[in-house]
Amino acid sequence: MKLALLDIGSTAARLEIVDLDRSRMPRADWSVKARTRLAEHTGADGVVDDRGVERAVRAVRHCVRAAADQRPDALVAFGTSAVRDAANGERLRAELSDAAGVRIGVLSPRDEAAVTYHAARRWHGRRGAPMTTVDIGGGTIDVATGRDLEPSEVVSLPLGAARLTRQYLPDDPPRPDQVEELVAAVRRTLRRSLSHFAEADLGHPVALSKVLRQLAVLTESAPGSLARHPDRLSRAKLRPWIPRLAELDQAQRAALPGVSRSRARRILAGAIAAEHILGTIGVDELEICPWGLREGLVFRFAEARECTGGDVRELMTTLFR
Repeated sequence: MKLALLDIGSTAARLEIVDLDRSRMPRADWSVKARTRLAEHTGADGVVDDRGVERAVRAVRHCVRAAADQRPDALVAFGTSAVRDAANGERLRAELSDAAGVRIGVLSPRDEAAVTYHAARRWHGRRGAPMTTVDIGGGTIDVATGRDLEPSEVVSLPLGAARLTRQYLPDDPPRPDQVEELVAAVRRTLRRSLSHFAEADLGHPVALSKVLRQLAVLTESAPGSLARHPDRLSRAKLRPWIPRLAELDQAQRAALPGVSRSRARRILAGAIAAEHILGTIGVDELEICPWGLREGLVFRFAEARECTGGDVRELMTTLFR
């Protein structure tokens, strides 16, 4: 069965096709991507402006049309926090659904964290041993821990890098007082919500999300060389980069090793969140995991189909809201 999975995020829409019958690995046989830039078109009030809605609709339409020649058996489409948490999300989802030709679903923050944890567990193995995942998305940060394929505890907080940037860092580059206010808000919320993790057996700590992967490249880079695929993100190496990033504007950050233009605006907020998460839960470094939400969803669909022979569309109605 050829499953087309359309992921609509804060920077891009990506459609991947995976053959659930042919492979045990969630690797795409074909993919296409188009920029949404929803984060750039979301105001401080959470409303996606008309240009943002139109751009996202065009991106979805482009992906779906490009995939038509691949003749997938089913198309599953979902939005991440940029769609789920938009103040005008009902209108946004309706227009995106029209463009896709299927209903755009969304996962709850907890379910999204659980699915990405599942992907990390499948990537790293070690079932029965404790593992903890840290994910910094556009709208939320998620920390999940457990010993099996499903986490035993998930904490999801509205401290994503794009959200923090909109709320606290309106200037480019930000003023020092704006950075201080962001740091204080992050520290206050994390201490209240994550301090108990410092007393737990977190086992193997794993980093998810592109923000964390880009920070790993940045912090492992050296003059004359570029660590394109580092396997660790170190808190000690991340900390001195925060004041440096705070002095740069978006264009200057985009010129740094590993920092993409689409995430240059939010990379400072992501770095601050990452450093304080690690400090709060008592972890010195995270191992980078290349898999995330899309891979976790492919596993969920493949496992449900193998165990019950269930229809992918039926699973979608129970997984997404």
